[in-house]
Amino acid sequence: MNGEITRRPARLSAALSLFAAALSVSLVNTGAPTGTFVAVVGLVVAMEGAHRFRTGQRLLGTAGLLVGVLVATGGAGLAVSSATGQSQLIEAGLGLFGVFCLGLGVLPLRGAGSRGLSKLGCASVLLAVVAGGLFQTADAVPLLVACAALVVSWDAAENSVTVGEQLGREAKTWTVEAAHFSGTALVGGVAVGAGLVVRDLGTPGLPLHAVAFVLVALVFLTLALHD
Repeated sequence: MNGEITRRPARLSAALSLFAAALSVSLVNTGAPTGTFVAVVGLVVAMEGAHRFRTGQRLLGTAGLLVGVLVATGGAGLAVSSATGQSQLIEAGLGLFGVFCLGLGVLPLRGAGSRGLSKLGCASVLLAVVAGGLFQTADAVPLLVACAALVVSWDAAENSVTVGEQLGREAKTWTVEAAHFSGTALVGGVAVGAGLVVRDLGTPGLPLHAVAFVLVALVFLTLALHD
């Protein structure tokens, strides 16, 4: 390959990471799905516009940046305005903050991405999931799926940065990224299924706050096992 390698996070894994995080937020805050996903779309458009502006495509980059910022702001406003109480407002705030931090980590304005920002974003989304259990605004099944989606999001973010560092954005890696994401999603699905089996075998009426703390333990175990 001729020329300098652009060591930026891989696009597909970055986008999948953001949409998995948005899914996680939407599952625990049923009033915010539309606004959250719209905010993610706007964030992706804005970051791509900023990148094109920096690479010399000034007109297209400016248009993308402005449209993306407007869409992201509108989506965030819609998600917050859809909150029906203080608990949902807290969940929406934590979730949106997490999604935007994650976006800055995997779609950086410059540089090779930030694992620190990605982890901060996922941690904030995790707090939103835990809040859904503590405030009992989400049932056990959505909490389990949201936690699995969060782990998938975090893993995709890590893979995005790693692929970008090692191979560069010019390399055609979408098949490898898709396979990696599919494998992680499959493991997450198995974990959700196992959680449902354990729930059915366990004590009926398990409090949701107990489920929330189990989810925290699951996430930290996953992080500990990750290389």
